[in-house]
Amino acid sequence: MYHIMVICGDQSPLKEVDRWLSRNGFHVNISQSIDQALKYYELSDFELLLIDADAASDDALSYISEQAFIIFDQRPSLNAAIEYMAKGASYFIPLPTDPETVLAQVIDALEKRQQTPTQTATASNHISLFAGEDQPTPAEMTLGTPESGIIGNSPAMHVLFDELVKVAKTDATVLIHGESGTGKELVAKSIHNLSKRKDHPLISVNCAAIPENLIESELFGHEKGAFTGAVSARDGLIVAADHGTLFLDEIGELPLEAQARLLRVLQEGEIRRVGAVSSTTVDIRLVTATHRDLLHMVETGMFREDLYYRLYVMELEVPPLRERGDDIALIAKTLLEKACHKHDKSVPKYTKAFDQAIREHDWPGNVRELENALERAIILSPEGKLEASNLKLKSKRRHTTAIQSDDTNAAPLEPSFAINGTTMDDYFKHFVLTHQHKMTETQLAQSLGISRKSLWERRQKLGVPRKVTEQK
Repeated sequence: MYHIMVICGDQSPLKEVDRWLSRNGFHVNISQSIDQALKYYELSDFELLLIDADAASDDALSYISEQAFIIFDQRPSLNAAIEYMAKGASYFIPLPTDPETVLAQVIDALEKRQQTPTQTATASNHISLFAGEDQPTPAEMTLGTPESGIIGNSPAMHVLFDELVKVAKTDATVLIHGESGTGKELVAKSIHNLSKRKDHPLISVNCAAIPENLIESELFGHEKGAFTGAVSARDGLIVAADHGTLFLDEIGELPLEAQARLLRVLQEGEIRRVGAVSSTTVDIRLVTATHRDLLHMVETGMFREDLYYRLYVMELEVPPLRERGDDIALIAKTLLEKACHKHDKSVPKYTKAFDQAIREHDWPGNVRELENALERAIILSPEGKLEASNLKLKSKRRHTTAIQSDDTNAAPLEPSFAINGTTMDDYFKHFVLTHQHKMTETQLAQSLGISRKSLWERRQKLGVPRKVTEQK
């Protein structure tokens, strides 16, 4: 049994973690501060510490530098993530959060603690930092194997691997295109790990997960007093990626003002903080990704044409899961082992019936959807067995038809959505479309009880357009 220490105040949302973890077999103790924990416990007896940022002073953190710990913050920012990870945090998670996120990061942190004495610094949702020496070297990594992070042996993937290796040896800007859930970030990591910049940082940023009013400051930095709350000058993430690789995921969500600043970085190799009058030089390799049609966005005025052609030097297309043939079985078996290890279950036999059920599904959510479905099957199936019905797969076409059929003679739905049979997806669409003209993305996410990243992903899945801000 793993022993975990939760350090937070009485009013902290982090106190909920005690119940979530205890239900999953963890032994949990709670302290109100790091000083209290040090006074009453031997912290080396705990495999992991979960700490509310409000209970973590700089001095106190210095006393737990040898411990594995995760920071939770009710006022999250990328700058805070970078600072806490520099002090040794395994993850940085915004509060409030959900049980699934906490469990996933706790299990991952414990696994990494067992595998290596040094912690890989990452921040969930917004940013990930990868030191090149912690990643497989080109000699150790064979693309297509589980060790490389990208699994596949289909013709489509061999075309991708061949182009990836050629591109990685250069400093060319790369645009990775593919549907959501296909593994675009894994491709970006492979490019970095196979490049001459592998010994320098890879900084990954999800542009959709950062509020529009903060993204320029987070990427480019700011001067003291540049805006309300800028109490000190800070470097941005682009400077943090100097001599390394900057990966901008969902580049299509970058606001037009930030696009103009990014264009200057690519053209001149210079960056200017928000509120600064002078520039500094940076040396970065830019890799971007999107599932959107950027050329169409250029035509509709939502993406800068000059930036598009700067990004479109090399394009890598990540094929959807439904076009990868036998790869689906290879991926499924690997993900099954991962899910069984996560939930402490024996790995069941992968049967023909189970394989057929997986191959017959269209997988609109690609590998991410496959991973979630397999985890459901592992949890719901009897020990040592694998039942296809427990994948709980839903046909999007059949679901849509059923809704249309049910609505034929139905009365109009009330705004409260209290009528039986209405789905959460229906409620999500109604709520977002009704309130997005008067609420920010952050406010929408908080009202729905989800993260900004989850809000964005649900928008993409259900085709709910985002409010477009007119540019002056």
